[in-house]
Amino acid sequence: MNTHAVTQAIENVRAKSFGNSEGTEHSVTINFHPDRYTPDNVPLLLAIAKTGELRSQFETATSNGGLTAYNGGARWLWEQRIFGGAYDKAPLHLRPKYGALNFRKYKTGAAPRFGSAFFQLKSHVLERTTFCYPDSFFEPEDCAVSNTVSSLIAKASLDQVDLLDDYIEAHIHGVVSIKTDVECLVLDPIYRFSVVEEHAHQLGITINWHDGYELQVNVMSRYPSYRGKQFIQLARSLAVNGTVNARLLGTAITEQGYDEQEIKKIWHYLARYGYLSARA
Repeated sequence: MNTHAVTQAIENVRAKSFGNSEGTEHSVTINFHPDRYTPDNVPLLLAIAKTGELRSQFETATSNGGLTAYNGGARWLWEQRIFGGAYDKAPLHLRPKYGALNFRKYKTGAAPRFGSAFFQLKSHVLERTTFCYPDSFFEPEDCAVSNTVSSLIAKASLDQVDLLDDYIEAHIHGVVSIKTDVECLVLDPIYRFSVVEEHAHQLGITINWHDGYELQVNVMSRYPSYRGKQFIQLARSLAVNGTVNARLLGTAITEQGYDEQEIKKIWHYLARYGYLSARA
């Protein structure tokens, strides 16, 4: 694998980063929804098991955030700027995969706004990971490599932002192998003994479980301005016994045909207010 573009991208970030030269013991996690499908209707976990790799939205054309990974799109332009054009003519598989640094040690992964499950990456991956704060959607100027990321941790720790926005974005450059780069997959227990767990075991890695998400719609109703009253009403129509969870929202998309962008707003409520043990 020709990694010249990867080296160039990381060095471009290193040159504009600042802070003490020290490592980090925090892990990088990649949050996602494990019950979704690829554009060609293959269960996501089976697709990952088949390729043995985690891929960027440039390759998959899917995302739990904005989908702008195409030539001239917002993601493409931001990567061109922050990585100094290193990937402009590089193969797509070398482009970074997006996650977050779990410096807050959340049991649900560093950025649960992007999904109920997460892959935890092995520590050696930090050597080819760059970081920014806040999320690249905001076109941030503050960036770091692994031995200068303490500067971003200090800034993020002082910011008073919503719990769904308090992560340091991570960019893992090059191929991310399930076998060699992933420590484990962590799932919501709502998927125990389900087809999602069955598919997860085909990855051949350790499967762990966090405490799970569940939220009563009556609790959602206390926060009408968080994402909007219309999404509380939609959640009420989907709820079972007045409650929503990750599996129910996934079914609403994959089996009932609800708009994914609308269900995503309900997920934000669930991720923000519905974790079954308090996050720090």
